[in-house]
Amino acid sequence: MSRIELSPIRVEKIAHIVLLVKDPEASAMWYSEVLNMKIVARAGDGPYKGGVFMSFGVSDHDIALFPGEEGAAKGKEFEHVGLMLAGTSMDDLRRNYAYFRERGVEIAEILDHGVSTGIYFYDPDGHMLEVFCQRVPQETGASQAELNRNQGQADPVDPVAL
Repeated sequence: MSRIELSPIRVEKIAHIVLLVKDPEASAMWYSEVLNMKIVARAGDGPYKGGVFMSFGVSDHDIALFPGEEGAAKGKEFEHVGLMLAGTSMDDLRRNYAYFRERGVEIAEILDHGVSTGIYFYDPDGHMLEVFCQRVPQETGASQAELNRNQGQADPVDPVAL
């Protein structure tokens, strides 16, 4: 058996996500209001014409919203996008849940992964997103060890128990 070369690529985090949406401006407003994102740029002419680039505050863009083709299936471009919350407290997650409910955001489910707990919800175009509270530290390797130990645990959480 030949030795497999390890890739030199070392991805740290998801840098940005591009979503195809019906109306980039309407989606940008939703992302601004619901996830507190900032509109960084709007694409002019060229291949990204009509696109909106959005940031959570530090990077040039975390999510870009581009116009999708007319009649294309929406919300099926991927399973979901996980967005790690800055806070590690379950109180942060409870506040997010209450805020989503107040805003009428469609919530799919809440799952406990052992290493984190996440709220899965939909944007106006049907893309599933997750905001999650990371409970086991990632920097030490503890979260990787726990996820391996619990074999990808995904236990439903009753919102009342949140």
